[in-house]
Amino acid sequence: MPVRPRPEDPADSLLLDDDGTALARMRLRDDAGTPVAAEVRPLPGAARSRVAAQARRDLAGYRLETSDEAVADALLAGGLRLHRAATDLRHVLADVPEPEALPAGWSLGDPGWDEDLAEGLAAAYGPGHPDGPWQAGDTEQVRAMFEAGKPVPPLLPASARLVDRAGRSAGHVLCAGPVPWTDDVCAWVLNLAVAPRAQGRGFGRALLTHALRGAREAGLPAVGLSVADGNPARRMYDAAGFRPYTRVLSVLLPLAADPLPDQRPAGVPAARRP
Repeated sequence: MPVRPRPEDPADSLLLDDDGTALARMRLRDDAGTPVAAEVRPLPGAARSRVAAQARRDLAGYRLETSDEAVADALLAGGLRLHRAATDLRHVLADVPEPEALPAGWSLGDPGWDEDLAEGLAAAYGPGHPDGPWQAGDTEQVRAMFEAGKPVPPLLPASARLVDRAGRSAGHVLCAGPVPWTDDVCAWVLNLAVAPRAQGRGFGRALLTHALRGAREAGLPAVGLSVADGNPARRMYDAAGFRPYTRVLSVLLPLAADPLPDQRPAGVPAARRP
C-alpha cells in the first residue's frame, strides 16, 4: 500500500501516488473497529481528483475525514455519498461559567456506565437524530473506555452522570483529554446526551458547564467537540462560548466488494457524537 509515515512527524502518514509522489497528509486511527483516515490534507500541487482516486484504491474500507471540500466533492462525483458533515468547535477556557443549579433531588454523579444510562441514550439518539440511532457498538465503545481505557480513557474531572431523584442515570457527559486526533492540546466532549424523560430542563447546559470546569481543573487550555449539521444542540454550544474551528466532511470508502455507502447503515461511534 503506498501509504507511509511522514518523516517529519511519525504521527502523520502520507498518501503516495504510484510513482512515489506524496499526494496528501493524514492521520490514521481506529474508531471502534472502523479504520479512519483523518485530517486528509492535499499537499501543494496535488490534484484533488488524484487524491480522491488514490484514496479510494489504497484506503478502501476506511472512513475518510477531510476539511478540503474539493477532495470530498471528487469522491461524491465518483458515486459515493457524504457520510457526515460537521463542524469542530473549540472553547478556550480563559473564562468558564459558574456551575448550573439543578432542581431539588437531581445531581451530577460520578462518571460511569449502567443500564439506565444505556436505555436513556438509546432513546435520546432516535432514528431522526443527525448522527443516526444509538447502536450496540456505541455502548461497547463507552464501556471499553471505562473498563480498559480504550481507545482513550475518560477525563474523569470533566465527565459526569445526571442522576434523578430515584438515583437512576438520566444522561451524561463523557470527555477525554488531551486527545491524539487534534493538532491542538484540548479536552474533547465525546458524548453529551440527556434521556427524553429529563429533556427541556437545562440539564444539557449543566453537563456542558461541568465539562468545561472539569477540563480547566485538569489543566487543559480548551475543550473541543464535533457537532453534525442539523443537530439542535449547536445553539447550546454557541451560547456556551464555543466557536467554529474547522469543517469536517466524512466519506466512507467502500471495499471492492462492498455496496455503495448509501446502501449501508450510517451510525457514528459514540466517541464522535456529543
